[in-house]
Formats: sequence, C-alpha cells, structure tokens
Amino acid sequence: MAPLEYTVTPIDAAAHRFRVDLRVDVRAGRPLHLNLATWIPGSYVIRDFARHLLSISARCDGEPIAVESVSRHAWACTPRTATLDVVCEFYARDESVRAAFLDDRRGFFNFTSLALRPEAMGNAPCRVRLAPPPGIDDWRVVTTLPATDVDANGFGVYSADSYWDLIDHPVAMGQAIERVDYSVRDVPHAFVLLGSHDADTRRLATDLAAICETQARVFDALPAREYLFLAQVTPRGFGGLEHRESSVLQVARDALPSVVTGTADSKRSEAYETLLGLCSHEYFHLWNVKRIRPAAVAESDLADEAYFRDLWAYEGVTSYYDDLGLVRAGVIGEQGYLDRLAKLATRIDRTPGRHRQSLSQSSFDAWLKFYRPDENTPNAVVSYYGKGAQLSLALDLKLRVETHERVTLDDIMRKVWTDYGQHGTPVPEGGLARIAAEVSGLALDDFFDRHLNTAIDAPWADWLGYFGIKATCAPATDDAAALLGRLGLRLSGDAMPIVVHVLDDTPAQAAGISAGDRLVAFDGLEAGDQLAARLARYPGGTEVAVHLFRGDELIVRPVLLGPEAAPEWQLSIDDTADDSCHARRARWLQNDRAPA
Repeated sequence: MAPLEYTVTPIDAAAHRFRVDLRVDVRAGRPLHLNLATWIPGSYVIRDFARHLLSISARCDGEPIAVESVSRHAWACTPRTATLDVVCEFYARDESVRAAFLDDRRGFFNFTSLALRPEAMGNAPCRVRLAPPPGIDDWRVVTTLPATDVDANGFGVYSADSYWDLIDHPVAMGQAIERVDYSVRDVPHAFVLLGSHDADTRRLATDLAAICETQARVFDALPAREYLFLAQVTPRGFGGLEHRESSVLQVARDALPSVVTGTADSKRSEAYETLLGLCSHEYFHLWNVKRIRPAAVAESDLADEAYFRDLWAYEGVTSYYDDLGLVRAGVIGEQGYLDRLAKLATRIDRTPGRHRQSLSQSSFDAWLKFYRPDENTPNAVVSYYGKGAQLSLALDLKLRVETHERVTLDDIMRKVWTDYGQHGTPVPEGGLARIAAEVSGLALDDFFDRHLNTAIDAPWADWLGYFGIKATCAPATDDAAALLGRLGLRLSGDAMPIVVHVLDDTPAQAAGISAGDRLVAFDGLEAGDQLAARLARYPGGTEVAVHLFRGDELIVRPVLLGPEAAPEWQLSIDDTADDSCHARRARWLQNDRAPA
C-alpha cells in the first residue's frame, strides 16, 4: 500500500497557523472522503478539531478540483488522476495537551488536530516531513516518531506504520527546549522541558528513573523503544495526556524542583510531589490504556463517541497506581502516601454526586458530563478517576487479605497484560473484573456488581486495619470546610466572593442561593474574607441573613446554619497493631512480590 505523505509547516507563527500538505495515491474518478478526528484517545469528549480548519483545497497534477464538506469533520472530492494533493491551513492557539499550538517561540501538535485521514486508508504507512518555520533557524524538534532523514535540529522526514500509529506521536518544536535524559531497563527516557525554567534536572532524572522502574516492575516489561515526558512549562496549569511512547504534560513552573532554592537532599515540595504523581500516572498508561486497550476505543474511527462502562478500570486503576508508585519508589514516605489517600477520600466524600452516579455510569457518561463541568457537576457526577482509584485500592486490599497475599492487584494487572496488552488484543468490557475472579478464585460478582452498578461507596477503609492503618473521619478546621459544611457553598475570591457551587441538600440550597451569586454581607456585616470566622460564632440551627447580588439586584436570603464543618479523613500508622499487620503493609507498599 502506498504511503500517506504529510508535510507539516508552521507557516505563520504570528497568526498561529500551520499548513499541512497531504499527498495520497487514489483511484481516478472515484469519490474520496477525507476525515479529521473529532476527539483524541485519552480525552473522552468530542473536541471537533475541524473548527480550527481555516481552508482546504485539492489538486490533481496541478489542476484544482472541488472539495465539499459532507459533515462537521469530513470532506469529499473526486480525483481526476491517480495522485491527489490536499492543502489545509489550521489555526493553532490551544495551549492544552490535546490539540495544536503555535506562536513565535514554540509549536506543538497532535496529529489528530492536523492530519486528514483518507477513508479506508487508516492502515497505510505514513511518511511525514516536518518543516521549520520560514526565516527561523534556531528551532528544534522533539518527537517519538521514528526518524528517516532529519537534520541536526530534527527537521526532516519521519515515518509511522499507519495513521493510527501516527496519532500516537505528538510533536514539539521551538527555541527553549531542554532534554533531561535517563535510562530505565536500558530504554532511553527523557523529561523534555518546553519553556524557560530553573529546574534541578539532576533531581528530576533521579526521581523519574525510580518511579518508571517501579511501574515497570508491576508488569515485568517495558515495551517502549524510548519514552519522553513532553513538559509544557507554564505559569500555572496541570494536566497530561498519554501516548504509546510519550506523554504530554502541562507543568506549572513553580512545581518543578528548583536548582536555585533546593538541593538533591532537600525536602520535596507538595507541588513537586503532585507533578511526580502526574508523571507516574501518565507513565502507567504506557501499559494500561495504550496497550491494555478497551475494545470500544480500539474499534473507534474517532468520528463519534466510543461509549464503554469500565473507563474506571483504565483511569481509576491508573490513579490508584500513580501515588502507589511514588511510595514504592521511595519518592514519598508511608505517611505521605496515607495523607494523599486521605485527601482523595475527603474530596470524594464532599461530592454529593457520589450518591447519584455509579462508577459504570460515570464511565459511560464521561463524554457528556465529566469533561463538560458546570456549577452543578459536584451534585451530579462522581469522578471515575477518584472513586475508581478507591475501588482499585479496596480490590487490592481485599485480594491480599482474602487470598493470604497469594494474589494482589499487581498479579491481576500482569495477567491482563500477558493476555491482552502484550499481544495488542483489545480488552472486552468487564475484562478486569473477570480476570480478577479467575486469578484469585474468589467469588467477586457481588463485589463488582455492588460497587460498579450502584452508588454505594467503595469499601476502601474496611481493610486498612489489616495493614496497621488507622482511619478516622471528623469535621475539618479549615475555612473551606466550614463554608461547605455549615452553608453548603464553594466560593471564589475574597472581596465580595462569588458562589461557584451550591451542594445538594444544604442550607444554602434550601435558602435559594445560586451559583453566580455574589455574597455581600452576612447578618449585616461585610462578607469578605472573614465569612468563615463569623460562621464560627454561631451555633448550628441559627438563622442568619445573607445579602447577595444576583446580577445587579440586591437580595436577602435567610439561611439556617448547619451544625459543623465538612468532614475530613485522617489516616495514620497504628502503633498498637501487631507485627503481622505492619509486615503486610510493608509488602504492599514496598512491592516485594513484584518480579525482580
């Protein structure tokens, strides 16, 4: 099969425009559809990348031919000869990890945003020429695409096995690019800093090498030719998107370990630990999602949604392993790990949507709800990331206790890998649950039915005592917890704060306060940043007058205050537990059962 030949050129950095040329062998006289993806794997919502298409034209032997739109993401033409040339221009100003961006300092794109796919040619090999921006000679290219003929800066010709392979290789280019290289199991890795920074690159390399090795031990395999973390350094921001041999990250500059303020022996900041957790999460996707692939995603042509009910088994399981990877790698201590579990539990418990939406429904509805949050999202949705991680924790601890540590979730993931991921076989819906029962020999049907198909809380805390861990839940002492528990509000801003969320079945909702209202006064006194302190002066059940602006109208609402602040989980090592519990915890968190 003749290759699809793409040329990508950043033709106008000031106007944020990429030009993409496609040459393809076709059958003369036969109509051809050209498709652009509407979503990118790993981000489960329709993005409609075609909205950024500025122009499209086609020629055969230099003669123009008509191109017609046939849908929001597809175009049709009838080639007159055996070779078709298509030229597109795209506007690129999306600074997220999902799309395309270009200015006079850097460029970035996923091929889902720029590469048209001729119908029925998705499996054709691809030849890609990456061209430098006109008049600029100091840009470099970083990508995991296999190079065929490139210059010292990385511009030139690359190859991909197919369109489906091509879209798993994002491309970064620009001036301020620094590679932090390290190796894991003789596979080259790098953390690529895209933007100015003062990062302690030695610490980055050391920490990431430990984390990546820890995750590879779960599967006893590292199936990548190389691996890159492409880190877009920004003033603020957080997020990531996985690919087969890389991940793209949004990294707040201050989250990086600083060579100015820190040393290799200094304490890691909370922001840096969170960044390492993100890296751990995206790296685990190298196996779970990119190779252990849900059948619905593997079978999708990226034109419409790919609905499935066990997204929790991919994102939730990965979310469980991201922080677990940090403690197993020695990046955080046992108490640090327990603190992160407690924060997750507190966040989930403060989400009323957990009583309304099951995990399977949360997975299925990701396309409609999770990626389209609004002021009512906390009341309607539970995160398949967070609650999925809690269920994964519960499953792992249950397996360890009930099989006397003969089987753990590590064993289940390794079995899913050898049965499916290692061979590139898509996983049918419910695959993880079936393998867990098969490998453990436990009767797990009721466990999964209850905790996937109903809104019952995951029983993660039930098993902690077997591992020498105490779990308590009591009203918190911070201002946000006071506002949440006693009023049922989440606010933004200090002077005349704005209501962001009103939670279900709370005093604020009963009083008719709405998202978007601006709080002016509380019992006649200015609200401001003293609201939580003033709340503390009133006993539960007290009626207070809340003055607020709705639009430009001043209104007053009487509110009956709740009795206490929102609850907060605390987890700690139980010094009174017996030695067997402490030994069981050590084997869990130190991963002693993983292959060497």
